[in-house]
Parts: sequence; C-alpha cells; structure tokens
Amino acid sequence: MKAVPDEKTMRRGLATADVRRERRIAVLPVGLALLAAIAYAAIGIYRHDHFGSNPFDLGVQDQTVWGYSLLQMIPNTVLGIRNLLGDHFHPILMAIAPLYWIWDDVRVLLLVQAVLLAVAGIPIFWWARERLGLVPAIAFEAAYLLFWGVFSGVIFDFHHIAFAVPAVSFGLYAVLTRRDRLFLAMLALGLLTRENIALTFAAIGLYMAMVQHRWRLGAAVIAVCIAWFVALIDVVMPAIAGTAYGHWTYDALGTGPGSAVVFILRHPIASLRLLVDNPIKVKLWGGLLGAWLFLPVLSPIGLVAIPTLLERLWSSDPALWSASFHYSLVIAPVLAFASIDSLSRLQRIVSPSFAGEGRGGRLPVAVAIGVLAAGLILSFAVVRPLDELGTYISASRAADIQSCLPTIPPQASVAASNALLPHLTHRRQIYLLTAKPDADYLAIDLTTYLRQSFPGDEAAIRTTITQAQANGYGVACSRGTMMVLHAGSGGGTLSPEIAAFLAR
Repeated sequence: MKAVPDEKTMRRGLATADVRRERRIAVLPVGLALLAAIAYAAIGIYRHDHFGSNPFDLGVQDQTVWGYSLLQMIPNTVLGIRNLLGDHFHPILMAIAPLYWIWDDVRVLLLVQAVLLAVAGIPIFWWARERLGLVPAIAFEAAYLLFWGVFSGVIFDFHHIAFAVPAVSFGLYAVLTRRDRLFLAMLALGLLTRENIALTFAAIGLYMAMVQHRWRLGAAVIAVCIAWFVALIDVVMPAIAGTAYGHWTYDALGTGPGSAVVFILRHPIASLRLLVDNPIKVKLWGGLLGAWLFLPVLSPIGLVAIPTLLERLWSSDPALWSASFHYSLVIAPVLAFASIDSLSRLQRIVSPSFAGEGRGGRLPVAVAIGVLAAGLILSFAVVRPLDELGTYISASRAADIQSCLPTIPPQASVAASNALLPHLTHRRQIYLLTAKPDADYLAIDLTTYLRQSFPGDEAAIRTTITQAQANGYGVACSRGTMMVLHAGSGGGTLSPEIAAFLAR
C-alpha cells in the first residue's frame, strides 16, 4: 500500500516548488533582455556591414575609444577636435577600451550598446512585478524593449548616451525601492556618461524630495548634479576643447543659460508655447506618450522626464524634435516606470470587481497588454524606424567595397566618404572627404555617397576625383562604384562604372 505523505513533507514539497518557480521567474527578465540584446546587435552589425553607419556618431566615438585602447587620448580628426571630451563629457567610454584588446573592431561598440539598452529593461520588470504582477511585468519589459525610441537609437550607430539608459533605469528602481547604495552607484555612472544627464538625475533628486519627502538626500543630489553640470559646461569642457561650450541651440530663449533662465521666468507662457509650436513637436508628444497610453502623465515619476523633454523641444535644432536618432533613449525607461506607477494607482481606485485581488488583478493585465499593443503599433506601423534596414546596399556591393579597404595601410592618413569612414577609424588620421582632400589616400564609394547626397553633391564629388587624378593620385583599387586613390602612386585603372560617371 502506498504511503500517504504527512503534512510536513507536503509543506516541504510545496516550498521546493515555490523556490523553483521563483528561480524560473527570476531568469525571465534576463532572458527577455538577452533576446533583445541579440536582436539589437544583429540590427547594428547588419547596418554597419552594409555600409549604413555614419561618421557621426559611430566613426567619431570609435576613433577616440580606439585611442583609449592604446592608453592614449588622441585628437579626434573626424570631428576636428583635440580631445573628444571637450565636445561631450563621456569618460565612461574608457571602460570599453579593454574590449578592443580582445576584438579590435568598431562593431564592439554596437555590441556594447545592444547589451546596455537591453539590460535597462530588467529593473522595469522587477518593479512592475512588485506593483502589478507577473503578466504586466512581462508586458512592460517587452513594451520598453520594443519601444520605437529604443529602435531609433539602435538603428542610428553607437552613441555614448547608451550608458545613461541603464543608469537611469536602475537608478529609478533604486529610488523607488529605497536602495540608496545602488542609486548612488547609478548616479556616479550617469554623471560620467554625458554632461546633461546630470539634469536628469537632478530631476530624480527632485522626485525624492517632493514625492518621497527625503528632503536632505534629494536636496544633496540636486546640488551635486547642478554643480557638476555647471562646472562641466563652464570650466572643464571649455578647458579641454580650448573653446566655449558648443552645444547651445536655444536661440528662442537667449544666448546662454543665464539669459534663458531670465526669459523663462519673465515669459512662462511663451516658454511653454515653444513646446508645441510646431507640428513635428506635437507628433513627438503623441509618439512618446501614446506608446504608453498616456499613462506617464498621471505619475509624479514623470518629473524625471522633464529635463529631456525641455532639452529637445526648446531647442532650435529640428533634429532634436524628430523621432529618429538616439534622442528618445534616456526617456524610455522613465516613461515605463511612470506608466507602471500610474497603473498601480489606478488599480487602487477602480472597483474591486474589475481590479481583482492583489497584484494579479484583471485591470493591470488588460492595461499592460494594451500598452504593449500600442507600442507595437507605433514601432512597426507608424514610426517604423526599422524600415531603414531595407534601404542599404546589397551584400555583393558591400563585398566590393570591403575588398578595397585593406589596400590602405593602417598608418596612412585617409579622407573618406561618409559611409566608408566608420570602417577606417582605427588610425590617427581619418577625415571626411571634404575636410582633407589631400590625404595620403582617398576612399570613395559613389553608391553610398550619392544615396545620401544633396543637390550639387554629384558635381562636387566628380570634381574631387578629377582634381585628385590631376594632382598625381593613382588608383590603388577600383571595383564597381568603389575606389581608393593613393597620392603620388600614379597609374591604375578606374572601374567602368566610375569612368562612366566621370564622363557624364
């Protein structure tokens, strides 16, 4: 006769099952992040391998990180600045340099960015599960990982701002769960990623003071962040660059931070009107908030998004208003946390019959799935940043280009067309073609160059090639629409495609 387990044995078995279930759940957010990291890396590397990447920002930052891997701070010849820290303050890039000792390739940056952006989704899962339950946690992490703003950053090269995304995400989680040591570590990381991230962490300090009533810590964070920001843009960066801070684009507010503050205080309504005075800005509002069903507007965590929004929408540079590039990366985890907080608040005030019992009520599940659906619609049917993947050159054309690049010695100076430059930045002298047409080597691909061209560019590149040949540049390599010209070598034959282009 089979023995019936006693109550103690049954309790032990249930406890073991609970432990196993919790272990599986603990792996879940990491698994989602891992899948996202693989997808992000594949997108970035595919783009680069098909010559869709650009000198700004991949080529610029790769040359500097390559210099760090040599334990040197070399002049950045792509941007034309003696030290890239004078353009934006991002010493965190030094942490990537040892990876170049393992694989000396620009694609290291794309892999690092993929991991950083994906990891930022993990604390979103943790907090959503604490507040709402397992299914909403999965939905909110997925909504972040599939957010169009994240995809727009992935499809635009590598940018140092990627380090700030997990710093903000883990930093917010630390504040919300009162883990002060973790927050201070993320604060230190954030301050080393870019000068303006100090303002985002100052906003987190404001949240701590105003919402959590941790006045001393909040005030200290605000003071440190503001002092750090002012010291960087007024003293440190100008000293490094040898010129004044060069990223003031707020002409409607004034000629500098001081005059801008005066304008805002004297004209608050006009200042607010600047945030919606253009249809592109209105669309950006809709895209940022619509992807989260406008939940962030109901949460005080939305305070943390204010510096990023003001930085973009007060700018006179239209690029900052667009849905492209890396500009929506830092705000992405903030919107996720604010949405979770808003949904948690709604759950507490709706009728219990619909909310259900505890964290796993029907309302959080329904709304979280709605958020994920809205985000998917915006990412893949409205904003569609990944559509760019279908615009790159073919694999055979990419192979033709790649076959010519090894003819350029690593010590030689090179001037290259836009799409080629990020493939040549592991050297001390690499320039845009228009910046130094008398370099040792000229690397030009007509297909990628003319795909991004403006009126007059075709005539300009034709003139550049013919003048180079007249000045003694010979053909080191020419296949299809790709050519490498070498100063003083003479001889060589251009491909039929390039000869026909010059003859037009």
